[in-house]
Amino acid sequence: MQLFRTLALLVTIVVGAACAACANDASSPAAAGSRSSGTASLTPSSANGEVPPPPKVGQCRDTPASNLGKDDWVDQTPVVECSKTHTLETVAVIKPVEKLTLATAQQLAASCVSPAVDYLGINSREIRRLVDQVVYWPSRVQRAAGQNWLRCDAGVQATTGCCGPLAPQKGSLRGDVSSDPARFYVCINQLPDPGREQPLTSCEKPHRAEILPSALSWDVTQYPSAPALSQKGRAGCATLVSDRPDRRSLVVTPEWQSKANWSGATLEGWCWISRQTEPLPPIR
Repeated sequence: MQLFRTLALLVTIVVGAACAACANDASSPAAAGSRSSGTASLTPSSANGEVPPPPKVGQCRDTPASNLGKDDWVDQTPVVECSKTHTLETVAVIKPVEKLTLATAQQLAASCVSPAVDYLGINSREIRRLVDQVVYWPSRVQRAAGQNWLRCDAGVQATTGCCGPLAPQKGSLRGDVSSDPARFYVCINQLPDPGREQPLTSCEKPHRAEILPSALSWDVTQYPSAPALSQKGRAGCATLVSDRPDRRSLVVTPEWQSKANWSGATLEGWCWISRQTEPLPPIR
């Protein structure tokens, strides 16, 4: 199950939980450092009928996109070495005192954020290219065997879309946001088109557009109209680029959380910058 994504990013290091009833073996217990290769022990195959063991922090899995939806609470993808291709890495395992139900799992999902911030090395209020946490709980068989945990995973998005595919990784994400920040900014090789899913590219080479590291925020009581969003966004983006020496050559394009993803109160947004004809320089 994925916590909701604001452009599938950790925006100002705040992630909200948006759990829905799960149709995949999980509606309720009754119904259902530095960059390196991972060293967590691999999960033995359950083909022999043994119950798979609980997850461990630092494990990696090549979980397919078909099991990354908001209703996917159970993931039985085998553990692989983090030096091999994978999409998810376990950044925390929460072990509640009380037996989990769907309701308590929903409440505890947001508890993944703080340990994930520590694991990934996020030390500032900047928008990063990180996917939000993907949260799973035990399968029906594991729950029947008494396992009681939430697995908090993280990956790297491949597109600007809300729930698109994850980019294959090799190596651990532990501490990578602080040690290699440019890797986690959002850049594309085409002009931004808010609302459309666009493939990401490396920010460490010339690119057509990028998201500014500072986010926009707007405290509102109801979702604003399109003209209001445009006006507020352009004003906010203009302020964010006002100190840049290249500001006159920049085109700013604001983008806000969709109404469907807005949970009320503070509305989050971000600013794309691009140039009319030339690419932007690499981010160092």
